[in-house]
Amino acid sequence: MHSPPPTSTGFARFVPGVALVRGVSSALLRTEFVVAITVFAVLVPSAMAYGDLAGVTPVAGLYVALGAMVMYALFGTSKQVIMGPEATAAIMTAAAVAPLAGSDAARYAALAALTAILVGVLSLLARVARLGFITDFLSKPVLVGYILGATLIVIGSQLGKMFGITLESDKFFQQIVELISRLDEAELLTVAIGVVCMATLLIIRRVNRKLPGPLIVVIGAIIASAVLGWEAKGVAVVGPVPAGLPQLTIPAVTAQDVLALLPAALALTILIYADEILTSRVFATKHGQKVDANQEFVGIGMANIAAGFLTGFPAALSASRTTVCDQMGGKSQWVSLIAAALTIVFLLFFTPLLAPLPTVALGAVIIVASLGLIDIAAFRFLRQVRPAEFWLAVVTALGVLTVGVLQGILVAVMLSLIYVLYRISRPHDALLDDVDAAGGTVYRGVADKETALTEPGLIVYRFDAPLVFANAAFFTERLEGLIADAGPGLKCVILDAEAISDFDSTAAEALQNLDAELERSGTELWIARANGPLRELLQVTGLMERLGAERIYPSVRAAVVAYHEQIGHVK
Repeated sequence: MHSPPPTSTGFARFVPGVALVRGVSSALLRTEFVVAITVFAVLVPSAMAYGDLAGVTPVAGLYVALGAMVMYALFGTSKQVIMGPEATAAIMTAAAVAPLAGSDAARYAALAALTAILVGVLSLLARVARLGFITDFLSKPVLVGYILGATLIVIGSQLGKMFGITLESDKFFQQIVELISRLDEAELLTVAIGVVCMATLLIIRRVNRKLPGPLIVVIGAIIASAVLGWEAKGVAVVGPVPAGLPQLTIPAVTAQDVLALLPAALALTILIYADEILTSRVFATKHGQKVDANQEFVGIGMANIAAGFLTGFPAALSASRTTVCDQMGGKSQWVSLIAAALTIVFLLFFTPLLAPLPTVALGAVIIVASLGLIDIAAFRFLRQVRPAEFWLAVVTALGVLTVGVLQGILVAVMLSLIYVLYRISRPHDALLDDVDAAGGTVYRGVADKETALTEPGLIVYRFDAPLVFANAAFFTERLEGLIADAGPGLKCVILDAEAISDFDSTAAEALQNLDAELERSGTELWIARANGPLRELLQVTGLMERLGAERIYPSVRAAVVAYHEQIGHVK
């Protein structure tokens, strides 16, 4: 007999990474080592590029990756997520820091590091406040649309590399337009290398997904570039990488700097968390796993605090490296830890190795990996289930691509809430009719009934939602319509309240007005299948006293039988 696995408590709950040592095997480490090498090969040049994009020294991107990967592996709950430098966070950091730092490089670096630490502290405060519930507002349409938009942004960021052009635009559609307008500037050799790399990756994926395609392409590109002298022929390469490990440093800043950067840090915290939780949920669903929305704040927070103290800048989820990890078959955060160890070794001894690597090869790896995230089947599913959700996903994707990741998600969430309110305000309801069944008479909704009566003199009406201010008017209109169509012979209205789990003061007033109107016409209002909480609310609002406890019935059948005995005639 097997005992159940122990529940994580205390230190293990706060530091989920301690579970990595349980169940580890040489076979697992061998697999994760191969994946980590590929992630590392993509990491180094891209991290340096994002360091430059953030306005600090390129090597600072490697420092961010080093601290973020280790800390997230210890404190995060996703098995696939790779944290580190990322384009959007780098751009937002530069926009916030540059006006405060001026031309002082040392102050710029200190402010960038401070921004990362502030993001970390805000994330930890969000964990204390248990704000993980905000993920409940990120519905499947928002998730599907966001992933498409974010994937296209990643692909768009690599298009310049694929054609040997430095694109000025930072928005997807503008990048496409700019690229088309500048195709005459494309480096043909760069384009050819990119096409060959992408074709090789796609063929390897088709033949055997277990083969480390990105690693094969990166190594092959380095060798070919060194032998054929591609740099001399105009192909952009990674170039020299500075050696040495970062030092733990407390940024030299003032309280005024903290106040000045706080708004930007708050915006970055929201963006980084939304991006991370949406993507981690995608991979968790794909692999039948779960992520802890509140603990993710801790993972993000510790990753950013580490990045800040290592003289870096804010760390975020890397969609490209996470996708590469997943495509290569990464199963745990051992990939991050091994990649971090490789980064340390690389910084100390092997920085010259990546110098001849063509950046177009990295672009090809990132684009092919990102293509695997585009889920057309999910859009088809949404369209089949509910067209409105399909269009919500489309709007989310367009919002992310046009107005930005955070703004696009916020717009989509607002549209989701509006759609939910609309659905609540117009819920399903039904006029019930009796149907003979093996266990006796049951009452079901009918859509093709010629009359507005369940039977002569009686309406049995079901309302399939909580009765609140948003739908009280709809409820009243629907019942008043049935009552008007029933004509003067109506004697009783039975409300099937099984689905009415709650109602508020607006709904209570609507029921009171309805009962008063029915009373004036000599018609009684009864309620069937009211649950315990609803009965309490009826008591509190005074409706129980107004209707009379004898008019509350445990089932529709009991209410109909009582109607036959007291008012109507047995059919």
